[in-house]
Amino acid sequence: MFRKFTTILHQAVEALAPTLPLQEDFIFHWKAITNYFLEKKDDRQAIEHTNLPSHMEQMLDILVQEETGSESGSTGPCMEYLLQHKLLETLCTLGRSDCPPGMKQEVLSFCSKLLSRIHQPLLPHVNVHRAIKRLIRVCGETQAAPTENEEIHFLCTVCAKLKDDPYLVNFFIESSKNAIQEKSQANSNNTQKKPGFSLVNSLLCLLHSADSRVSVKACEGLLLCASLPEESAASCMVEHTSFCKDITHHMCSLYSHLPKSMDPVDIESVEAKWGLDRIAECEDALAFAGKRPLISFLSWLDYCDQLINVAHPDVAAALSLQIRRGFLEAVVEPALLQTSEPCAITVTTHLNKCLRLVTSKPLSKEFILFVVGEERSPEKPGENSYPLRQKLIDRCNHLSEEMSNATLKLFDTLLQKPHEHVIHNLVLRNLLGRGYHAKSIAEHGEQIIQNGPSTQEEALVTDDQEEIMTPASTPLSSPPSSPTRPEVHRIVNSFLSLVPEEAKSSYEMADSGYDTYLRDAHTQFVDVSLVCSPWEWPVSPVEDPVFHTEEFYEGAFLRMLFEKLGGMLNQSYDTNLQVTSIIAKLALLPHANLHEYLLYPELPLKQGCTSLYTVFKKVSSDLEARFQGVPDFNRKLVSVRKQLTGVLAEQRSIEDSSMLQGVIVLEEFCKELAAIAFVKHHDIML
Repeated sequence: MFRKFTTILHQAVEALAPTLPLQEDFIFHWKAITNYFLEKKDDRQAIEHTNLPSHMEQMLDILVQEETGSESGSTGPCMEYLLQHKLLETLCTLGRSDCPPGMKQEVLSFCSKLLSRIHQPLLPHVNVHRAIKRLIRVCGETQAAPTENEEIHFLCTVCAKLKDDPYLVNFFIESSKNAIQEKSQANSNNTQKKPGFSLVNSLLCLLHSADSRVSVKACEGLLLCASLPEESAASCMVEHTSFCKDITHHMCSLYSHLPKSMDPVDIESVEAKWGLDRIAECEDALAFAGKRPLISFLSWLDYCDQLINVAHPDVAAALSLQIRRGFLEAVVEPALLQTSEPCAITVTTHLNKCLRLVTSKPLSKEFILFVVGEERSPEKPGENSYPLRQKLIDRCNHLSEEMSNATLKLFDTLLQKPHEHVIHNLVLRNLLGRGYHAKSIAEHGEQIIQNGPSTQEEALVTDDQEEIMTPASTPLSSPPSSPTRPEVHRIVNSFLSLVPEEAKSSYEMADSGYDTYLRDAHTQFVDVSLVCSPWEWPVSPVEDPVFHTEEFYEGAFLRMLFEKLGGMLNQSYDTNLQVTSIIAKLALLPHANLHEYLLYPELPLKQGCTSLYTVFKKVSSDLEARFQGVPDFNRKLVSVRKQLTGVLAEQRSIEDSSMLQGVIVLEEFCKELAAIAFVKHHDIML
């Protein structure tokens, strides 16, 4: 009340008194401030009961008025007075003492407004950036301080100025040389200080504020600091602040609040974005145990991902590595390897959710290396160079279907990451030596191909299917067929004929052919080819001596997939869909060795070697032996298909439904692979 009264009184006096020149008026207000501290008797009087805020506001208005009325780029007499007489340094000293109470808030507010409302560059002036740097150190000193709002506003204002002129950040980095100079000016002791970045340190202190608005603003300030292009700022931020450790520690803290066991469906249903991690009241009814802490954790991970996306490469790499070491290896890995099945499933689902959320390349790389390891040389049977990778692959064959599916989903997500190391580590390193290929048989196969195909087989590939693929929409490059590869119709028909006619049920539906998969396969192949183009994969099968092994081993991952595929008739519908989804993603990859190994049915194999097609043949033989023993097989098969497609609303129980679902998945998957083979071959020919 007293403050408002003094302001009104001051304005009335100004209206009645003759107008003074701006400089005289500016000096008058400054003298009034200094005289108050020379004459003050009661230190406990709050600043609201003084006229100090009014004088400071008038000084700011005068500076703005002076700049508005002067030529662009010129410095007026009031600003010259402020710079020459080190007014900001005096104000910072008064603000640090916070005497009278509330002075710190007023000084912070004054400096924030000065930097934002004055357009001419002030920070390059030594008497400005030195004072601002001193004031920065004051921010965040006290937790839950009443000045938090003013502190974070001031710090974000400085960050915004540095974003506009990144070179100015060098004024705020306490290098060893600058530290010695500042220390020598203070006293004769030249003890060397450690380098530091006080702006980042103050933002890190306010990061843990109980006020969520202050915390979010601190995150924004850190994001701006991390994105500065100056090498010196990035180096200091990584090496001389606790930035990486604090960010990672906060992630670990949020993760520790999650329940040990959660429903995977609940985890998958949560969507979170940084800054939007509040649950609306209408959603409270749908909340499950652990939803709020899960949203908080995922929101923080999203913030880290966004920060790494825009950060200086050095900062991005350092923070990503720290997250891997401090969070993934220290927290997630022990939880992932625990013996409790429900807890292990929960952690696996958490990891899968994190992988899907992360988009930045540095952080994606560290997540990938954490899951599969860094090994790039060929695998050997029984070798376990990276235990976590092998453990996860083994869990795909776990007795618990929920555990198996959760881990398969994790690998499915991994294969969707645009990172070459995933494909190389899981599959390619075992195929580049081409140890599966029998050369002598290949020569014989080439002679057979030269004789040409039969006209009956050619009829199965129609002109309409050829028209689906247009030259304009085809990628520029992809692996061509190997010298011994037959025409596309032979490959297509090989896959389409795997399922016995008696076990097919798609004729009951409108989309009985493999044509329905062609458009999707083409779109997916174009997208995959664009992602893989920078990796410069070979355009024809190679036999790299670096990856040569005495005995061919497809690797633990492919062997696991072949085993799961071989058990299609005994597995659940969800498991079969997950397995076929992973194999389809591998089949779409434009690598010549992988292409022939998965999609060349007549590939000449060395004795004892297994390929995708040989696994299919075994499943087909098993099917022929089993379906004849099922009474009323065709009617049941059609009923199950109608249930799966939603044509039949009644979901009644059918005997042998698991096997019947496996037969349907097998038939559809063969059509999908036929479409993929056709699309890739058509691209090659164009």
